[in-house]
Amino acid sequence: MSKYIAVVATTIDGKIAKNSYHFSNWTCKEDKIFLHTILDTCEAVLVGNSTYKMAVKPLSKRNCIVLTRSLKPENQPLLTYCNPAIESLKDIIKKNKYKKICILGGTQIYSYCLEHNLIDELYLTIEPLTFGPGLPLFETKKISQWRLKSSKQLNKRGSILLHYVKI
Repeated sequence: MSKYIAVVATTIDGKIAKNSYHFSNWTCKEDKIFLHTILDTCEAVLVGNSTYKMAVKPLSKRNCIVLTRSLKPENQPLLTYCNPAIESLKDIIKKNKYKKICILGGTQIYSYCLEHNLIDELYLTIEPLTFGPGLPLFETKKISQWRLKSSKQLNKRGSILLHYVKI
């Protein structure tokens, strides 16, 4: 059985980005170190098309599954496109024998995964800044319960890493 781990950075007003083209260079260096540590333990990364296009260079070195509703480009050795309306994400993961999958969002991907019970753990870095208008972590009506497993202050500025597990 595969394990799905969502890794998210958010502002204190709950935004993961200002818009769908906002690169995550606003997070602290400690968060980036943590992200790479988690990525190194996962066999695949699950992202949306916008996220993949923004971070294609670092993501192209990893097994990536890109969820997209648009026309499906041709798959490449480390890159698989999946239109969940047409094919099963779980079948792709099973076929590739991925045991641990890192979910990197954006909002639509995190919401899709939550709605389809594809998040077992959630690592949430809260950065001490606000965006005002922006993209939320989730846009779904699904209610789910979580248990806080650990919390850690990452730096003197007040960035906090929370680790939740699904109940």
